[in-house]
Amino acid sequence: MNVPNTRTPWFRVPEVWLMVVLLGATVLGSFALIASAVQHPDAHITVPHDAARSSKIPPRDPPTATPPPGDAR
Repeated sequence: MNVPNTRTPWFRVPEVWLMVVLLGATVLGSFALIASAVQHPDAHITVPHDAARSSKIPPRDPPTATPPPGDAR
């Protein structure tokens, strides 16, 4: 039994176009999001009469110990 060579070109396969459209929409959406972020930066919000609070996060670099006075090194 002979099977004829019926290869379909890639541009005739609908799934290929679905992937191309989804990838293109992702790239265009990413550029649109970047453009929107550059044009409209975040606003700095201040709260009147707000007291400063100490952070609960430990410092990234612990403070170095200072030698006592009179200690020559």
